Amino acid sequence: MPPRLGGPCRRLRIALSAPSGTPTWCWHARLPIRGPFHARAYHHSRRQQLPQTSTFSTSTVTGAVAAAATSIHQRHHCLDDSPAKLVATFSSLFDLAPVFTADPAAIDIINEPASFYRTLENGILNARRRIVLASLYLGADEQRVVDLLRIALKQTPTLTVDILLDYFRGTRGSKDSVNLLLPLATEFPGRVRVALYHSPNVGTVLRQVVPPRFIEGFGLQHMKIYLFDDDVMLSGANLNTDYFTDRQDRYVKFGNAPELSDYYSELVATVSRFSYHVRPTGPNRLTSEYQDNGRINTLILKRDASSALQAFVRKWHAATEEVRANARRAPQADTYVLPVMQMGQLGVNNEAAMIAEIMKIAGEGWKVHLSSGYLNFPKLILNQILSSRARYSILAAAPEANGFYGSKGVSRHLPAAYTYLERKLLKRAERAGKVNLVVNEYKRSGWTFHAKGLWCTPPDDTTPALTVIGSSNFGYRSFYRDVEAQSVLITSNADLRSRLANNLDELFSHSNAVEAADLVRAERKQSPIIAAATTLLQGML
Repeated sequence: MPPRLGGPCRRLRIALSAPSGTPTWCWHARLPIRGPFHARAYHHSRRQQLPQTSTFSTSTVTGAVAAAATSIHQRHHCLDDSPAKLVATFSSLFDLAPVFTADPAAIDIINEPASFYRTLENGILNARRRIVLASLYLGADEQRVVDLLRIALKQTPTLTVDILLDYFRGTRGSKDSVNLLLPLATEFPGRVRVALYHSPNVGTVLRQVVPPRFIEGFGLQHMKIYLFDDDVMLSGANLNTDYFTDRQDRYVKFGNAPELSDYYSELVATVSRFSYHVRPTGPNRLTSEYQDNGRINTLILKRDASSALQAFVRKWHAATEEVRANARRAPQADTYVLPVMQMGQLGVNNEAAMIAEIMKIAGEGWKVHLSSGYLNFPKLILNQILSSRARYSILAAAPEANGFYGSKGVSRHLPAAYTYLERKLLKRAERAGKVNLVVNEYKRSGWTFHAKGLWCTPPDDTTPALTVIGSSNFGYRSFYRDVEAQSVLITSNADLRSRLANNLDELFSHSNAVEAADLVRAERKQSPIIAAATTLLQGML
């Protein structure tokens, strides 16, 4: 696939092959319409900017582009373009989740928060049958989201809206999510349903003794699903102003995907069944069938929730058996979506099994990029990284890009806690002799970082054939406490893989590589108290 030029200042991405034993380079260039051509070199395997800049004439570049285009076309898919090869490579994953085919042309890889909001806005206003929103919370200043929903409900009398939030985040503060949504539920009874998931690990006593901001460490509703009719967008972003402006996350919209949308709609409905519900009328604005005289029956809640989710998993695995069988027998599709859940408190560990299997597949010669807004890998992931022969590039938030940077109270120490965990990872890699691992920190003036994801690029290839998109930070909380939803996107489609690579490059372009020694300098050093507290509370971070 030849490079594409566009815009007043044209950006060019050229992959240059090199003799055996020497590095492969990725050139990112900005080509003005007139004048000299300035290119800056990046080491492709590390995404680390190197301090060398070359200047070429436009005529020189023309020849280079022609040669590079041939090289790119030849190297773009060392993983065979055929669906059969794709399925064979990732065959073991198809047993671990429901399997859906997808139209790669209808998959939108969104790069910026502002585009995420525009997609959300357009989805709400154009929906005709259903809107399903699952998020951690609705921000106190997001009356505009409520106003958009009201407009959509008024213009389409048959439209229904289902919203799932977390109980503790959704009821925190004087202007909480429930207060924002209650007028909408009152105005459109039966058409607007609002549910708030309550972790079964938090009983009445904990609610009374643990402050609201800290009780979230025991488990949250963390899924980020934004569904409009037959389009579904998966993300790690919440419904809050910073996620629409300057908090970097990931967002992938699957357009015209009725079966996948049905899956996620039913998932939200299933979790909502054992959650609190907003009641427009009556003495209590929130009710739950698991609460009696103000006390929560956590044992029955956990039993019923686990049973309902296990039944959901079995149903959809069976419902997609024909797609799975066809993929193995005579695959025609070049793109597959495998949705997974992680609800460790309820005995659902689909994501953990899937991530472990993906990391086993990505062996020697593979390039794996792993991003987390809160770097705190559990042993399952950490051991795989340290023992793998694949090249790992990890992207985390610099302290200034951490959402808790500069906050008040105890939470102001969280950036230092994550720095401590980052340093532990690098020290363990050193002791294990893991030389093919690089940690980068995202730092962009005025922005915070919340993007999470996994990308796998096959040997001798330059674009990912697999990515994981969703809400999980791949941390302790994600695996053992929170409610998470992800999808594994597998594709041999050239255009889609190119767009995945561009998204990956964009994220890493705002980062720099760090080493363990960088994290013990005076401005980054962590006190013994921070180190001890982090070790003690690691399972809640």
